[in-house]
Amino acid sequence: MALFVDGNPSQITDLANYESSIVEVAATEGIDLTAKATVAALEAGLDLQRFLVQTPGGQQFTLGHVALTDGLKRWHTMLTLSATYRDAHFQQLNDRHKHKWKEYERLATAAGRQLVETGVGLVFNPLPKPVQPILGQLAGTHPARTYYVRVEWVDAKGVASSPSDTAGITTQEGSALTVRAIGAPPMAKGWNVYAGLLDDQAQKQNNAPLALGTTWTLPSTGLATGSAPGNGQTAEHYLRHINVLQRG
Repeated sequence: MALFVDGNPSQITDLANYESSIVEVAATEGIDLTAKATVAALEAGLDLQRFLVQTPGGQQFTLGHVALTDGLKRWHTMLTLSATYRDAHFQQLNDRHKHKWKEYERLATAAGRQLVETGVGLVFNPLPKPVQPILGQLAGTHPARTYYVRVEWVDAKGVASSPSDTAGITTQEGSALTVRAIGAPPMAKGWNVYAGLLDDQAQKQNNAPLALGTTWTLPSTGLATGSAPGNGQTAEHYLRHINVLQRG
């Protein structure tokens, strides 16, 4: 999966899976769904922090240790839908939107309760999602091309973070692509680079993790065929407590 702090747990496609008309409603009412998802994530984060503080054994963890699980993603989706229909209702005092608001509010409360009863997933040594890498070019032998690149952090055990957002660059004729990962977290011991000629087809370019602070340069042999980026760290421990997380 990923870490909770890597970005909004649910995306617009996740909202549409529960409510097929949500994109149309948002457009009609002038509501920014991404902004609503961000606000819902902030609210969820506050409740998760309270959960960690109040639950025995949770004090040793921070929000950065929380893994994105299916239960957490569903809770965030319900929170976002509830907030969206609440705003839509107050735009025109539309009762149809009010019913949706209240129903998703109820579902969010139930999803939050279920999350803490089944367990909030935690990662012991979190590797946050990298920022976009710095791309450049040196004199080389490759033709002018557009490259799409992602990077991920790797710890001492070879566990990888979520991949960064894609960065792109169009190089000149007679050049070689260069990539540098920046802002390594304390637990990172190396990094991987993924590159491709299409933004959804980046493949791994290094056989072993690259040393922190080094720059990767596209070899004269060109792009390698490797694996696609992974989804990041998964929960290693679940913290459970009853009747702590109440917001919906």
